[in-house]
Amino acid sequence: MLDVACGFGRHAVPLAAAGFRVTGVDRSAALLEEARRRAGADAAWPRLVDADYRELPFADASFDAALNLYTSLGYLGDEEDTNVLREIARVLRPGGKLVIETMHRDLLVRTFTDTGWELLGEGRLLLEQRTFDPTGGVTQTTQTLIDKAGDRDSRTFEARIYTATELVHMLQAAGFTKTTTYGDLHGAPFATATRLVIVARR
Repeated sequence: MLDVACGFGRHAVPLAAAGFRVTGVDRSAALLEEARRRAGADAAWPRLVDADYRELPFADASFDAALNLYTSLGYLGDEEDTNVLREIARVLRPGGKLVIETMHRDLLVRTFTDTGWELLGEGRLLLEQRTFDPTGGVTQTTQTLIDKAGDRDSRTFEARIYTATELVHMLQAAGFTKTTTYGDLHGAPFATATRLVIVARR
């Protein structure tokens, strides 16, 4: 199983603990190091690989399944995101499945807020300031981390939030032959008020 992008091992580590042979891919060395810490020094799985998901360092047809969870698409533009899906399709065996779990444009239209904050512990506060263009489906977020001394560190990033229809078309263009949509990972019906889960067959 391929977890791409795996981040700090949120999914790869418990899946490996459950007995799956998981390979996690991410281009953040810091997140991969945290995933290794969470897995434990003696763990055979997951295998963790530092790589860009546009160029996966695996042979064709290497995996039975792939996961792209928690809104891990949308940061490269429509064409490059389709290329990511095409690259995932390349490393899947015939009949293999990709599971995508993500925010979608119609849900964000219903739930968008322009500010938010979260306490992170150790006296730190994370503030978010957001804009959203519902026509283009583009969000811009500025995150500011404030430590207990009052020092601030900010970063800004954009993401394209696709509609279900757009993602299904992208998957078809990437070589997937069948797609099914759900509202969650338990198989609930997809609706504008649910998250989007797509199961796509290679």
